[in-house]
Amino acid sequence: MKNKWKHTVDKLYCALELERKVVGINFLATEDDYDKADGIALKKTINYCQMIAAATKGNMIKAKKSDFKCQSGPRVLGMDVDDSRNAHGENWARLKLYNSSKLSSEVREQLSYMEKGYIGVSVAPIEQLNDFPDVTIIVTNPYNAMRIIQGYAYFYGMPKAIRMIGNQALCLESTARPYVAKDMNVSMLCIGTRHRAGWKDDEMAIGIPREQISNVIEGLLATLNQMESDCNKKNIEEKLKEKNISFDIRYGCNYYMDCK
Repeated sequence: MKNKWKHTVDKLYCALELERKVVGINFLATEDDYDKADGIALKKTINYCQMIAAATKGNMIKAKKSDFKCQSGPRVLGMDVDDSRNAHGENWARLKLYNSSKLSSEVREQLSYMEKGYIGVSVAPIEQLNDFPDVTIIVTNPYNAMRIIQGYAYFYGMPKAIRMIGNQALCLESTARPYVAKDMNVSMLCIGTRHRAGWKDDEMAIGIPREQISNVIEGLLATLNQMESDCNKKNIEEKLKEKNISFDIRYGCNYYMDCK
C-alpha cells in the first residue's frame, strides 16, 4: 500500500495550492501501538488542535490521554468515555452557548463521539506516512475547500453527513465525525482553536476518512479541466510533470465557459 499511498499524496499536493501540509491521524489502540508509532513523544501537555497545527508545519507527534491539555480531545476521540460534565449539554448550557438547556442537550445528542477505547493518536504530515491514515485533515482556504468538495461530489454526489456547530472543530468536526460517519465533514473551525492554534481568519478544515480519501483525490483530478482556470491549470501541470504523473490538461476550456 506504500506506493499507492505515496502516489495519492503526490496527486493531492499537485491538485491543490496549499500553504500548510496535509495531516494524517492514526488511532493507537494499545501501549504497544504507541511504542511502535513514529513521532515525537510530548514532554508537556498541549491541545489536540495544537498537535494538528504542528503537523501542518512538518512535525510528527504521538500522544496519550495524559498529553492532552484540553480534555475535549480525549473525550471526543475515544480515550475517555467519561463525559459527566457535558453528557447532556450541561456545560454548554452553563456557558450559554445555546438558547436553552434543552437545545444544549439536543446538540450533544447529535454529536459523533468515538466510543472505542483508544489510548492515543499519532499525528503527522501525510508525506511522512507509509499507508492511508484513519483520517486526513486539510486546513486551507475556501477555494481549496470548494475544490475538495467538487472532488468528493464527483464520486459521492451531495455530501450526506456534513455537520458543524463551530465548536470542537479539530477533535470533533474534523476527526471524530469523519471517522464515525465514514464520510467527509467540513469545519469552519472554532474560537478555541483559532485562539490557541493560531489559524488564519480565512482558514477552515475538512476531515476525510480512510474509506474516501483516495476517491476524493481522484475526483480532484477528474474535475480539474472542468473547474480550474488556465492559470491554475498551468501550475498544476508543472507539478504533475515534476512527479511524473500523466494527465491530459485541456486549456481554454472549463464548465463556466460552456466548453465541452
